[in-house]
Amino acid sequence: MELSDYLPIVVFLAAGLAVGLGILGLSKVSVRPRPNRVKGLPYESGILATTPVRQRFSIDFYLTAMLFIVFDIELAFIYPLALVLRDAGVTALVSLLTFMFTVVVALIWVWRKGALEWR
Repeated sequence: MELSDYLPIVVFLAAGLAVGLGILGLSKVSVRPRPNRVKGLPYESGILATTPVRQRFSIDFYLTAMLFIVFDIELAFIYPLALVLRDAGVTALVSLLTFMFTVVVALIWVWRKGALEWR
C-alpha cells in the first residue's frame, strides 16, 4: 500500500472534524446563554426530582455492563475473521477456535462465580 491510498481516509476525517467543529462554533456564536434557577433543576422525564439525585447503585449494574462490553467486543473481533476464514485457511480456523475456546472458558468462569445471577 502506498501513502496515497490513505488520502480518502484523511480527507474524510478532516471533513468530519471540520463539520463537527463548525457546528460547535455556530452554536457558541448564535446562542446567548441565559441561565436561571428553573433551568438548573434536575430533570427526569418531565418530573422534578424529589429524592437525592446522587444514589448508590448496586455493583451488579456495573458488573453486568462490563460483562456485556467485554463479550460484545470479543464477538466484534470474530466477525472480520469469519469474513476471511475461507481465504486464510487453517491458520485462521485455528485462531478462531482458540479465541472461541477462550471466550467460552471466560463465560463458564463468570457463570460459576455467580456474576450472571441478578440479586
